Formats: sequence, C-alpha cells, structure tokens
Amino acid sequence: MPLWTPSKSPSWIPPKLNDGRKRLYLRAGTLGPEGFGSALQHFKQSIVLSRMLDSSLILASNEGRDHGYSTSRIYNGDMDASNFMLDSRKICRIEDYVSQPVRKRLVRGLCEGNADALDAISKIKADMESCTSIVDSSVGETTENLNGCVAGWVRERLAPPSHTLPIPLTFPPNRPVTVGIHIRWGDTAVPDVGIDHDFRGSMAIRDIIRILRDIRAQMGERGVKLTIAMEHADPAVLTLLEEKDYTLVDSGNDVAVFQTLSNNDILLLGESSYGVLVHLVAPPGLTIVDKNYRCVGTIVSKRPIKATFFSKKYTNTTGFGRDVVFLKDYNPDIFRLTWSGSSPITTP
Repeated sequence: MPLWTPSKSPSWIPPKLNDGRKRLYLRAGTLGPEGFGSALQHFKQSIVLSRMLDSSLILASNEGRDHGYSTSRIYNGDMDASNFMLDSRKICRIEDYVSQPVRKRLVRGLCEGNADALDAISKIKADMESCTSIVDSSVGETTENLNGCVAGWVRERLAPPSHTLPIPLTFPPNRPVTVGIHIRWGDTAVPDVGIDHDFRGSMAIRDIIRILRDIRAQMGERGVKLTIAMEHADPAVLTLLEEKDYTLVDSGNDVAVFQTLSNNDILLLGESSYGVLVHLVAPPGLTIVDKNYRCVGTIVSKRPIKATFFSKKYTNTTGFGRDVVFLKDYNPDIFRLTWSGSSPITTP
C-alpha cells in the first residue's frame, strides 16, 4: 500500500510542532516569493524525508515578497524558526546521506510504498541515528503532485483545531448546504473576462453557475450558503455569477481566508496550488475540480511530439472524509451519491 495514501480514518497522526521528543529537521534556504500554496511545491521532499526520519520539520525564515506575509511562519505554526535553536551536539546534513540525483526518486518511491525505497530509507535512518538535528539545504525542488502523500502534514499545520462543519450533512439535507468558491486573482486580472472565459487556475464562471443551479435543485431545500474567496475582488467578475446573497472573503489575512474557504460542504475549485491546499485541509464533503491547469510541452521519443498534459495535483487526494471529482466526470447525481453513503468517481 502506498505510504500516506489518505483514508477515511488515517492511521498516521502527524506530531505537534512542540513535541520535545522529536529532533528538528531544518529546511534551510528561501522558498521564493510565491504564495503559500505554490511554496509547498518547493519542500514536499523535506516533508516526506523528515517524517521518515522521525523528525519535526521547520522552515527557515522566509518572507513572501509579493504577498506581505511570512510563508515559513504560516507553515511553522506555533514555533518561530528565527528564535529556535538546533540541538548542536551532532548536526547532520541530509545531503551527506541522500544525494540530489537519488532524492527525488527516493521520495516518490516512499510515497508509492516501493519496497526498495523503504529499504533505502531504513538504512539512511540507521546511519543518522546519532544525529541530534538535521539540516536540509536542497534547492531547486518543484513538485506539483504528491499532494496526497503530504496531506496529513498539511492538515496538521494549516487546519485550525475546530475545523469542522456544524453537524454532518445528510441526503436529503438536514441543514443548509455550504459552498465555497475560489476565483483566482491572476485569472481575472486580464481584460474582457466573460462568462465563457476559461481560467488557468479557477473554475469557469459558466460552470460555477451550472453547478450552483444543480446544488439548489438537488440539495437546496434548506438553503445554500455561499462563500466566495477572491483576492482584490472584481465587482464585474462577481456580477457574472448572478448571485445576490453570498459572503465575500477578501482580506490581507490570507490564512483566515484560506480556512474560511476550506470549511464548506462543497468546494468549486480550479487546479491551482492554492485550490489544492484548500481541498487538502477541508472537512468531510465534496470537491469539484475544473482540471484546467494544462502544460504544453514536447515528448522526446523517436521523433518529438508536441502534447498537452496535466499536472495531476489532485491525484490520490481523496481522503479524510473528503471526495474529489473532476468536472469532466461531474453530473448532478454526485450529490446524492456523496451524502447517501456511496462514493462518486474520484481521482485516478
């Protein structure tokens, strides 16, 4: 069975940051100027390695240049890296035990439950048994997938303690259904955004309207409470939704917005890194994803072939009571299937 594949009842509960029994694993170096959704792509390998080496990961101080907040402080939670001392009796560099060419392959193997990878990490763990602290100075990582592998760690660091919905939703509904929508600012910061505009990291407006109509028809007898998260909210784009009653979250406190958006029965998201992060920490429910993050590249074989491929950011992220379905597989019966105890079509 793959390591860390989320389940309805996860067998691994990540350690608290202030667990004094755990040695520290310091991810040194900058994470770059990106938001905390994209920043996760640059240290997933550190998450996996620190877990397998029985260590608590902490990120070195990093300010998100374009966002006005500290990415590292968000992920470090209740421990400030700038004020924390490593146990210096024996500080080990992970690079001395796992070479850069091997690292990526090892982490992927661990996430997939590969026997050779598990044997390799067991030897590395034994070799590092006497290390009192671990420093990771690796640079250049960009891992868009493997989100299911790090889901437990992300939930531990980013989901608030009381991150639950009022009472479990049933079918037929026993309370108003809550729906969260993320409209990525970068998608709307272009001229002439219309109802049929295809976004890069958000669900298209036409599809949001269609699904909201289905939700009201299938689940709306006790009402629908709508939350829309949109940085620098554009009234012209919001008008396209044809919604009058909703809560708009648009503030400088990105963590509060993130947590408010994630705490909904149904999420309508694109395949942005931020959207995936919202899904990973969400309580039990359903996430509908417009798999719209496409890359055009060249496949090198006997002759170069231009192709469009997907980032697979949501692969293996169904778990913790949360289901995910792509827009191409969507039909209105998905709501009845989800809340009547059946399972919808999920990510491959």
